[in-house]
Amino acid sequence: MRKYFITTVLLISVLNTLVFAKEVKIKQKDVVEINNYTKKVSLTDIDDLIEDSIQKYSKNNNFEFGIDEKRGKHFIYALETVSLKPMDPDFVKSLSVAYEKAFLSAQEQFVMDTFGKIISEKETELFSDNSTNAKEFESDKVTNKGIMAKIGRVFDKTLSLAEKQLDNALVELGVDDSDIEKLNKSEKKILYKNKFISKSMKEAYGRVSGFIPIKTFVGKDESGQYGVGVIAMRSDKTSQIAKDISMQRETLIEGRGKEIKDIVPSDKKVLLNEFGLRLVFDATGKPALISYAQWGFNATGLDSYMKSQAKKNAKSMAQDMADSMIADFVNGNLQVSSESEHGEIIQRVLEKNGGVDGMVSDKIIKNIIDKTSKNAKLKSSMKLAGVSTVRRWSTTNEHGLYVAGVVRKWTFGGLNAAKSVQSGKRMSKVKKQQDKQNYSRSVNESSEYNTVNDF
Repeated sequence: MRKYFITTVLLISVLNTLVFAKEVKIKQKDVVEINNYTKKVSLTDIDDLIEDSIQKYSKNNNFEFGIDEKRGKHFIYALETVSLKPMDPDFVKSLSVAYEKAFLSAQEQFVMDTFGKIISEKETELFSDNSTNAKEFESDKVTNKGIMAKIGRVFDKTLSLAEKQLDNALVELGVDDSDIEKLNKSEKKILYKNKFISKSMKEAYGRVSGFIPIKTFVGKDESGQYGVGVIAMRSDKTSQIAKDISMQRETLIEGRGKEIKDIVPSDKKVLLNEFGLRLVFDATGKPALISYAQWGFNATGLDSYMKSQAKKNAKSMAQDMADSMIADFVNGNLQVSSESEHGEIIQRVLEKNGGVDGMVSDKIIKNIIDKTSKNAKLKSSMKLAGVSTVRRWSTTNEHGLYVAGVVRKWTFGGLNAAKSVQSGKRMSKVKKQQDKQNYSRSVNESSEYNTVNDF
């Protein structure tokens, strides 16, 4: 509120100055611009907006983030800001990458919480020099006698000489090159130092199979800044399903479900909000995977043929992304390491520039240390038997940018069909289980597929 008030006062003061100085008339549109500006500078960040939606979802579904010991589930969420804004033709690609980065961040948290180890190191150092001669430099101690006194006199008499001529003259006096160098270099002396440094090193390697996203959020603010959030979960059931799929064997886990075509949204505009993998039950009651991916393409300046090719390439990229998400769930392995360092160093430093007759400065330096580095590598592999395409689609989003998407699925029925083709035998029948450019702030959520208690 204080920031809002100060900004408003400053803007009004500037406009008043213009009125009196140049007799500029303030129109209604100027007032609107001021109001819009003050609103924008006082808004909540996009990350906070999405995080509020995530916390609300967890509250409504009665779970907390972290490890639920009673139910054997691990809930994690992660956020990522989209690097580009909608006026950029590559915005759609940036949005998809932001989702992948957000989910990878959640996977990193899961592996670190489950398999990680940490090495921590803290260091302190205190030095204080309040001696009588604390402010004396080494050059001050040797200027009154010996060869350095001669050098001082030579300086007084030959200040007009060029530096090279002076150096030659000093060499002729028998002065070593090292002594000449000392005359011109700067000297530093620390009178006080208080240092605290904390370092931590983490590393982990483990499986992310069975770690599944259950909800995604795409939010934007008035400035056009987008962000992506994802909630993910791992349970004993999801881990077992991933293991069964990896081994290409029937699973004992069943639930109430419906046809995949009835689960996947038919509206293209709704599909714009769908990112990542979903674990569902199909009409047979068996677990199934639905993978959503989308990519962008810029059709500006392209003829009909080139536009068709660009769309085709975008769909191919989306399919590869969707398949990799399935593979990560089934058999993903993640290696992650990070290092961080924080603390502060406070020093009082005397510095002399230019040797014997140089100027002395007295400085107090306060430095805050804040360093972070992180590396992660995720690898996965699986046989694609059981994977098929549910739908390929393309549309334009609310900003007029082209989006191409693909929906892929993995089912046990699909696995059996692939095995029958491989073996040349007829597929056994599966018994069906009967059913019982002006932006506004918003957060769009993915569709509901299951409750958090289903797995």
